[in-house]
Amino acid sequence: MNVNYSMFYQCSCSQRGGAIFFFSTNSYLKMICANRCSCGASSWCHFACLAASLMNRVEYLSVSNCSYSTSGSFSLYLYIGYEIIDSTNSSMNNANGVSGVFIDAPSSFTSSYCTFSNNKAADSTCIYFYSTSGIISMSFANIVHNNSPLQYGVVFLYGGTSRMLYCIFHNNSNYLFYVNAGSLEVSHSHLDHSLLSFSTKTAVSTAINNSFSFRMTHQLQFFSSFHCNADIPIIEQQQLYTINQSNMKPYSFLYLMIILMIS
Repeated sequence: MNVNYSMFYQCSCSQRGGAIFFFSTNSYLKMICANRCSCGASSWCHFACLAASLMNRVEYLSVSNCSYSTSGSFSLYLYIGYEIIDSTNSSMNNANGVSGVFIDAPSSFTSSYCTFSNNKAADSTCIYFYSTSGIISMSFANIVHNNSPLQYGVVFLYGGTSRMLYCIFHNNSNYLFYVNAGSLEVSHSHLDHSLLSFSTKTAVSTAINNSFSFRMTHQLQFFSSFHCNADIPIIEQQQLYTINQSNMKPYSFLYLMIILMIS
């Protein structure tokens, strides 16, 4: 499945995947706007449920304002395969749980240049990592103004080895991290969060070059469209249509004079 340069607006269903439900071999979403999509109150994947056994990739996706209420779960869900999420903005979404993104059982997972902002969960968690093997890596992410009312953290990890590098955590509510199993290393990051509600369960490794103070968020390019605004929109190279003179048939001066005389 390849979905490019498309908009999903106010899509809804009563089961899994408010706009897209896919389960096959390869999935690739690029330059997508998803706004105000929702699934059923007791179901999951407000925008998309993407399961791909080989390649499962998302790039320049904007998911915003999904679900009118904090019911249903997971704004965006990726399951199995080699998972990649780059240059994606998942913000202002509502859910009962996992308001930002759910990464489930990848063979490996990488993510860079993403923003998760102002997501609201009634129960818990904005970003959920579940892993049985492979390494989970997220870098250069803005994780700001999200909440997790219960103890399970804005970022939840179950299993595997995870790394978050060059990330900015600011003004998130409740516990920031919950490591149920596995290990999580946060390095080269800015963590503006109270140490009293920093993490629960297994300790998070923060020994490598972190700052526990605020700094400006990463200024990132995102896909912009009518229903998905971006402060710094990606600029696509425009194709210029010109006359291809190599395909023009040459005419002699005498031939042109004959045509004019006849007309």
